[in-house]
Amino acid sequence: MRQDPRPASRMDRDSRIPPSLGGPAAVADALTRSGGFIECVFHCPGCAVAGTGLARPAALEGKVCPACGDPVVLSVLDRG
Repeated sequence: MRQDPRPASRMDRDSRIPPSLGGPAAVADALTRSGGFIECVFHCPGCAVAGTGLARPAALEGKVCPACGDPVVLSVLDRG
């Protein structure tokens, strides 16, 4: 019986995730590649809160600031 020379930890890894990605980066990459989510950056002009996140395109309309509830400015990031 022939054994795989790779360590067991590499064998247990999901082959769809590149070895350089792990943790949150791997999750973000998998979601954006699925086509169901897009990566975006938001900024609130009212209170200056900003952040990044993954969202479905249909959920972008009417996005509000989690801190003050004002409408936010959204930028969609393209991984092309």
